[in-house]
Amino acid sequence: MTFFAGNEKLAAFRAFSHQEFRKFYIGSIAAQVGFWFSHISYQALMSDLTKDELWVSLLFVVTFLPVLFFGPLGGLLADRLDRKRLLLSAYAALILVSAIQVFLVAVNAISPGILLLTSFLIGLVMAVLSPVVQAVTANTVPQEDLASAISLQAMSSNASRVLGPALCAPIVSANLYEISWSLYSLGVALALVIAAGITLLPYELESETVPVAQSLLDGIMHARGKQEAWRALLLVGFMSVFGVSHVALTPSFTENSLGKPSSYFAWLGAATGLGALVGALAAGSFTNKSSLKRGSVFAVPYCFLLLGFSRVTNFEVAIVLQVLVGFFYIASFTTLQVVIQELVDEEFRGRVMSLFNIAWAGLVPIGTLLMGLLASSSGFDLGSANTIAFTSIACFFYVALVVAQERQTKI
Repeated sequence: MTFFAGNEKLAAFRAFSHQEFRKFYIGSIAAQVGFWFSHISYQALMSDLTKDELWVSLLFVVTFLPVLFFGPLGGLLADRLDRKRLLLSAYAALILVSAIQVFLVAVNAISPGILLLTSFLIGLVMAVLSPVVQAVTANTVPQEDLASAISLQAMSSNASRVLGPALCAPIVSANLYEISWSLYSLGVALALVIAAGITLLPYELESETVPVAQSLLDGIMHARGKQEAWRALLLVGFMSVFGVSHVALTPSFTENSLGKPSSYFAWLGAATGLGALVGALAAGSFTNKSSLKRGSVFAVPYCFLLLGFSRVTNFEVAIVLQVLVGFFYIASFTTLQVVIQELVDEEFRGRVMSLFNIAWAGLVPIGTLLMGLLASSSGFDLGSANTIAFTSIACFFYVALVVAQERQTKI
């Protein structure tokens, strides 16, 4: 593995020279592929049961709302407690919830309300797991290889977005939901076993035990003190609300605009993941030069491509556009994440990365609820296509503002 460490052309892969990172990476892939089995199953089953964009949007709301409200507490735990034990506990909790989901499907005890409840439980666990995973990633490599580790984790996340939906699509299309959720359990179990064998580099926890509210506020103030990191957090949040949240409408868009069964939306997800995988690889080649300006510039074509996607009626063209959407989104996302991780101090890492998770995932409930209300016949009845178009334009205006501000700052 010294080959990666000594070759500048392969700088994006330097984290692979560290054994503990390699082990953690393999486990992460298993858990992430399993997550997509679960995620696709929730969307497909809710769409089959309700045929309503608002219900599918509510599914996203209950899944990601815990990240918004409890994510900071998850970050605080990562700054105060043993990160490896937290990681293993979160994995164990996910296995339990997915096992319950398998049982409910097997006995035909599923309803929209039950789906919302179990999805909410997964969201609670993810509120703790996400900042812990990001902190653990930083604790498996030395500081000089942190950018490589982040870009490689982004690659694994998006490789799973290709493998997960592609492998899950035939299972979901055959309504074999108990199998898809069982595979999620197996993936997380494998991640747990592998994570139990890793040894983290020494890291600094919160030095003083202060009241929870004050500790959370300290994390926010630390992030705000790193101005470029704070602006990167705001940009990620805006893109989540007005860009990323469009995924809640893809089942409806697939059926109403592309003329395919709603379950085919899984192939759109796989296409997005393929583009994102390449985007993460590209981002890894320039992570040493990551900046807010670079991250915001990558977001510009993302907005335009999303607007173009909303106007197509051909399934094959939509697939191609989603590949490009995924590429530019993850190139922007990875760059912004590197900016934040490199600027924060170790003792605040968990809390600041919980803010990142709020911006990335915790605000998705707001975005999906907004899109559901705009698209649904129960709301403003714009339809999925027009809603995606409207929100992508709003996203572009904010991104353009950030690009303009950054150019003016550098002059």
